[in-house]
Amino acid sequence: MTKRMLFLAITKLSVLTFMLPVAELFSQPLALTVRREDSQVGFSISKWGVFKEEGRFKDFDGTIQFDPSNPSATTVDFTIQAASIDSRNEGRDRALRSQEFFNVSQYPTLTFKSVSATPLDKSTVEVTGDITIRGVTKRIVVPVKVLGVNHTGRDIGTLAGFEATFTINREDFRVADGWDIIGKEATIHLLIGAGTKPTTARR
Repeated sequence: MTKRMLFLAITKLSVLTFMLPVAELFSQPLALTVRREDSQVGFSISKWGVFKEEGRFKDFDGTIQFDPSNPSATTVDFTIQAASIDSRNEGRDRALRSQEFFNVSQYPTLTFKSVSATPLDKSTVEVTGDITIRGVTKRIVVPVKVLGVNHTGRDIGTLAGFEATFTINREDFRVADGWDIIGKEATIHLLIGAGTKPTTARR
């Protein structure tokens, strides 16, 4: 074997050895933790039947089990701290934390826990689960768009992005009973960044 052939053989073996862990990585389920600095939990609701108010929750945590080769095995467990609601108005935020709305002193968290997942196409998974607000639990179906999965390197690990938009009826959860100036349907919009090596940053 010539030196050139030996060099090519060693180079090819090195490349295959480097690529093998990456291939194995994407054939295995990913245990992901939501990264707050790369995520947004927003909502909007109509007011006076004329315009929409928007807001967000700043404090939340979650875990996602996601297998790119088997999306039907997806599981989601997500918790929002109700007191972290932010509508860009301090007085309104105090009202939203009150007994008439989210009653955060008695019900400090909003939660979602999946029970099944159904792939709709290559980039969309329909996640069915139980959402709990003010102690009331309802089963909902959330269409989740998979934005991508990327193995970024040893220091950051594997990252995955997801997006979801869905609506809920606030009256189902006894939020703002009798407040006719507020629409019944609230639109929830989630932009979720998750990784195998979570950070502790807070928004």
